[in-house]
Amino acid sequence: MAENKLVTIHVDGRAVEVPAGTSVVDAAHQAGVEIPIFCHHPRLEPVGMCRMCLVDVGTPAIDRATGQPELDEAGEPVIRFFPKLQAGCTMRASEGMVVRTETEAVAEARRSVLEFLLTSHPLDCPVCDKGGECPLQNLTMRYGPGQSRFTWGEKYHFPKPVPIGPLIALDRERCVLCARCIRFEDEIAGDNVLGFENRGRGMEVVSFSDPAFDSYFSGNTSDICPVGALTTKDFRFEARAWELVGQPSVCNHCPVGCNTMVDGRFGQIERVMPRENAAVNEIWLCDKGRFAHHFASDSARLEQPLVRRDGELVEASWDEALGHVAERLAALVAEQGAGAVGGIAGGSLANEDLYLFGRFLRSVIGSNHVDHRPALLRDDLIARAGLVGEARLTELGAGDTVVVAGLDVEEEAPVLFLNLRKALRRGARVLILAGRPQKLDAEASLSLRYQPVAKDSLLAGLLHAVLAAGEASSADTPARTELAQALAGYDAERLGQQHPVRAEDLSAAAAAIVGAERLVVCFGRELAEAGLAPALEALVAAAGKAGQEGSGLLAVGPQANSQGAADMGVLPGWLPGYGRVDDPAARAALAEHWPAEPPAEPGMHAESMLAGGVKALYVMGSDPAGDDPRFAEALGRLDFLVVQELFLTPTAALADVVLPARSSLERAGSFTSLSRRVQRFHPTCDPVGASRPDWEILRDLGLRMGATEPYASVSDVFDEIARVAPGHAGLDYASLGAAPAAAPTDILLPFAPQTEARSVSYEGTAYRAGAGAGRCWAVREASADSALAWRPAGSEAAPSLAEGQLLLVTTRRLYDAGRMLSASLVMQPLIPLPLVEIGVFDAAARGLGQGDRVRVTGPAGSVVARLEIVDGLTPGLLQAPEGLAWSLPVRALTRGRPMAGVTLERLDEAGEARK
Repeated sequence: MAENKLVTIHVDGRAVEVPAGTSVVDAAHQAGVEIPIFCHHPRLEPVGMCRMCLVDVGTPAIDRATGQPELDEAGEPVIRFFPKLQAGCTMRASEGMVVRTETEAVAEARRSVLEFLLTSHPLDCPVCDKGGECPLQNLTMRYGPGQSRFTWGEKYHFPKPVPIGPLIALDRERCVLCARCIRFEDEIAGDNVLGFENRGRGMEVVSFSDPAFDSYFSGNTSDICPVGALTTKDFRFEARAWELVGQPSVCNHCPVGCNTMVDGRFGQIERVMPRENAAVNEIWLCDKGRFAHHFASDSARLEQPLVRRDGELVEASWDEALGHVAERLAALVAEQGAGAVGGIAGGSLANEDLYLFGRFLRSVIGSNHVDHRPALLRDDLIARAGLVGEARLTELGAGDTVVVAGLDVEEEAPVLFLNLRKALRRGARVLILAGRPQKLDAEASLSLRYQPVAKDSLLAGLLHAVLAAGEASSADTPARTELAQALAGYDAERLGQQHPVRAEDLSAAAAAIVGAERLVVCFGRELAEAGLAPALEALVAAAGKAGQEGSGLLAVGPQANSQGAADMGVLPGWLPGYGRVDDPAARAALAEHWPAEPPAEPGMHAESMLAGGVKALYVMGSDPAGDDPRFAEALGRLDFLVVQELFLTPTAALADVVLPARSSLERAGSFTSLSRRVQRFHPTCDPVGASRPDWEILRDLGLRMGATEPYASVSDVFDEIARVAPGHAGLDYASLGAAPAAAPTDILLPFAPQTEARSVSYEGTAYRAGAGAGRCWAVREASADSALAWRPAGSEAAPSLAEGQLLLVTTRRLYDAGRMLSASLVMQPLIPLPLVEIGVFDAAARGLGQGDRVRVTGPAGSVVARLEIVDGLTPGLLQAPEGLAWSLPVRALTRGRPMAGVTLERLDEAGEARK
């Protein structure tokens, strides 16, 4: 993308070079000169509403006869100033511009604006949550008048506060009508939910949506609000800003890897704030990441190890619990062999935990039965075809193409949704391949809809079109020719018979893919479960982008460290760094650092272990029994079950030994984001009870069973990862993120949460970038020919549908009923009750209405849910979000498959089916 032309302007005598078109406010900020603002925000379009940024502006005078700048006697350009002050936010920088911010006229304008804003502003700074980090407070002290000419009786009063949404309270008397909140929701989030109502002094911000303030990003409005008008219900009246100690962390709710600052007091978390990372989340955070932190201090947390005695789980010491685990596992290995033991981990655990988990099972126990669930990646796909170089999705723009495949971005990775909206605004093309409607459809360059049971044929057709579109620019190779021949029958006419796809849309998508400067393909669980991720690898190669800087695949997993789980080798056939277990060289390399060389035979997948393939199971951070009752029966038949968890989950309740772990908010470690960015997090609150970090539990258990490495800290574990995983070579723990903040020595003068008052005034209360923003591990050199080896296997085996049945497809919602979210009282009302979604045509044909109570009967039972009618859903489909408070988990209803044939009945108030 071409760089903007640079121009030089002078601000109070300081020369600064900025791209042409930069606002004067932003140019002055770069020059180190503050122009006070309220309505302006550097990430929003300027509107010039508050007039606080009025400055004196002059530009070089142009001789009309020659068209050249006029010069004075000294040969310098003649500067002609505007007759009136100009708004610095809407005035764009041009060559030779001169800006004066310290004249008496500017000072008087600032005093007048502040006096006007304070005419009805309440004098409640001592009780306002914004106090101490309030731009209005700061700017009034620096630029405002010492007294007001307005009396108390002339103030305009509103009832206060009012809930403008379920998470945000609005104090209308404090509002300065800057419209930052409205513009953020319109421009950044794409949620047109706020607006102004009434006129004059009675003007106020209101929500026009139903439900009120219906946005996943509402908390950001409190960050950028320049006054205390918008406050979060979670933090309201809880603490003062100057009492808080902020610790840098990484969000643990989805794979985006948003940087956060967790503000605490007296060892307890008070709030979670976004921390700037220009490559990941900029200064934004979704509401789940902001408000769902209460699980760390939930009263239901496990505090002591539990050991089963006489059929009951009772508290035990760590020494007793670890000794019992070591003794039983050693006995089982001696009696039945190492293959009798397996391990299943979750994808929300830190890299260090996952690495030591696999190391313990493979090298100490001697078993390759190691897996994680739910798993997105099953092999080395990202290591060989991942995005090349450092992924900075916030910088995508004109010339770039992003393909979103099998992924509902806002529901599964909310801040990635914001990044894609920004890319669209900057001129990028975004193509969606999906089986159902999503919010991004409205703005995407193109959406190709596939039938859920024939996803591979649409991908084959798109590949066919890409090969044809790239014939002139790509070298003809045997692999390319063979793929073209294999896909010859997947033309637009054939696809139109299977999918609602037009020939011109297919051609336009292919042209956008082939013509991209950078091609980024984001895919989710929907395509990965169908085994179609290699087709996307072939798509990148067919477009000629394999191995090209800035192009490649990004896997959007279901959990915060889904990528890291695969990287750390928590897969039955792969070692840390994606060495194959059947590769002697890979095993020998590990043997230099591990107690023993791992076995050569690939192990079992999680489903096989849960189906009775092992006699003993070590489960860490996963709840198979809670996911599916079938797994509970299998777990109950094990000879020995160890569970390492935060809560007494259904799986933990079946265990012989339960080991209490610390959450990521209570310990240090690292996560790997969907862009392969490895980032550190730090302890942010006091640990619960006697709980311990997962890596520490595994270290001590390993020492009891023959391991010799007494890792002193989590950094020691990561340093070993960097030595054994080729892609992580050169990474070191210190470079993965900001260092922790020192504890205050005087409670009256703690570590200041913000860098300086001017930063708060300019960008809001989101934390400025700290030292270190994480580092991306390196992918291997790509082979275009091997990537082109994919072939369509024919349509997926569609469930046989009886007459009157619908095809149930499982989906995901951002707000689920999991413990990590439901522990937050302010979030509980936002978690939907069990629901299923049906298309308009199917609902009309069956006489169903919005909100009807229905029964869904599938292969393994039935559930009752509320019906939602969705426009744009393909006829014959029924959608059911996983993770809600179902009487029977949706995946259990479908026997673990992502789709199944079901019947749908409308129920009356008594719960009986209506005729």
